[in-house]
Amino acid sequence: MSLKDKLLEHFLLHPDESLSGEKLAETYHVSRAAVWKAVKAIREDGYDISSSASGYCFTSRNDVLNAAVIKALRPEITAPVYVFQEIDSTNNYAKILAAQNAPAGTVVIANHQTAGRGRQGHTFYSPKDTGLYFSLIIHPGHMEYISRITPAAAVAACEAIAETTGIRPGIKWVNDLFIGRQKIAGILSEAVTDFETGRIDTVIIGIGINCRTEEFPDEIRDTAGSLNAEKLSRNLLAAVLREKLMYYTSNPEDPRMMDLYRRDSIVIGKNITYTYNGEILSAFVTGINDDGNLLLTKKDCSTQVLQSGEISIKDWQAL
Repeated sequence: MSLKDKLLEHFLLHPDESLSGEKLAETYHVSRAAVWKAVKAIREDGYDISSSASGYCFTSRNDVLNAAVIKALRPEITAPVYVFQEIDSTNNYAKILAAQNAPAGTVVIANHQTAGRGRQGHTFYSPKDTGLYFSLIIHPGHMEYISRITPAAAVAACEAIAETTGIRPGIKWVNDLFIGRQKIAGILSEAVTDFETGRIDTVIIGIGINCRTEEFPDEIRDTAGSLNAEKLSRNLLAAVLREKLMYYTSNPEDPRMMDLYRRDSIVIGKNITYTYNGEILSAFVTGINDDGNLLLTKKDCSTQVLQSGEISIKDWQAL
């Protein structure tokens, strides 16, 4: 690795810190002149690095996704990290890796998706430089808990966002994260079955998070939003998100996971509309069971367990 690459990785790991040129020279066993030349080359690549008497400062506004940094932030996870400036869909590429027997924990990250996907054929708007588009490969070992994978992913994403930004989103059943009335993240879990056994061999967990996106297409402008945290490192968010996902998907039997899912739910205690057998119905959400299903009470006082589908919250003003 060149000195330029070593310094760039160092800066990415220490944003907004004053780093002495002398200390950097000692760390990498080079001259201060070599450090200056490497910093100059990094600046020429478009990065903002200020200089002062106390050293060099790499601003956190340089939020560039970097596989080496993501791995260094959580070195105990040894599976590969793939980062692309542009790709059609991180889930699509993760499926290719899964077919090549990629290990659990392998993650695919993009700065921009040209064909980001959501549930039920929806697209996920994925502009460059402002979001984190992330897919993780897991090999579920507890098939009886397969229905908990998407709730586990939602909990992991909430925990990772809260830990790295101080903002805790709410979960709109089954796979969206909201801040207030605006969707800031979506989750798409896709199972890959073994051709010979018909069993689910791999699950791809795709998560798209709007970190700093400000402009949205007309059709989602009123419903989409972003984290817009004062200090937000997409590298750190990606590293912590992978760590949380690996824990919660490896321990789906842990009852605390569903307790956390219920705690962060924004639909419990709300009136909703939903489609069932082609009919649009209304109900009140009384809870979420341990399989992640909605517990509903309808106007005629009958009850229903909703396992899947799209819902709309009627009383948004209560959020």
